[in-house]
Amino acid sequence: MPRSAAAIAALAFLLAACGGSQTASQAVTPGSVAVQQSDLPTGMVKCDLTGDIDSFIRSEAAPDPSTSKSMGGEWSDAKSKGAKAAYVAVYTDSAPHCTAIKASGSEIGASTYRLVVNFVIEFKDEKTAVSSYTSDSVLGFSASSLKSGGVPVIEGTDTGLTKNAVALTQPLGAQTYYIAVWQNKAFMVILAVLNLDPATAKKVSTSENGRIR
Repeated sequence: MPRSAAAIAALAFLLAACGGSQTASQAVTPGSVAVQQSDLPTGMVKCDLTGDIDSFIRSEAAPDPSTSKSMGGEWSDAKSKGAKAAYVAVYTDSAPHCTAIKASGSEIGASTYRLVVNFVIEFKDEKTAVSSYTSDSVLGFSASSLKSGGVPVIEGTDTGLTKNAVALTQPLGAQTYYIAVWQNKAFMVILAVLNLDPATAKKVSTSENGRIR
């Protein structure tokens, strides 16, 4: 644990022991909401692209400048519509596959291995998050495009998520997709799970949604 993180953890412990407020230590952030290693089957590897949106954009600048540039533009657009923070989580089944994804975003669509790509965006308030879910494309994704893609979807609370949610599970050749987009409080979540069984993929989304309080 970095020294700064260790210091914060120690301070939170002391405040709790003294009966002080724990609000800061319990704050929900895009990083705390995002997919965690414990949500996934054994053997999944966290890729070094995982981190806040700005570090993701910087990390892609050299190996995949096209993705870095397009994501930078999408993030600027999202901020203009009220987004204030975002986090990206990427997991695969091996370190070499992490390297392949970092080198080329097109690898995601072609992958036949286990892969999780997750974006969590925090907006300035719940009203703005609802508006973005219902009306806007955020980081290149939208609920409306998922619904109009020609593949049957599940909507609302039938997804196991929130009333503002859409999800689909789709086999395609050697691949299986689970994709969900939803809004909860001030957060919008975009989750793509490839080549994990549908029950496991859905459990990832419900675990993540449960961390939004």
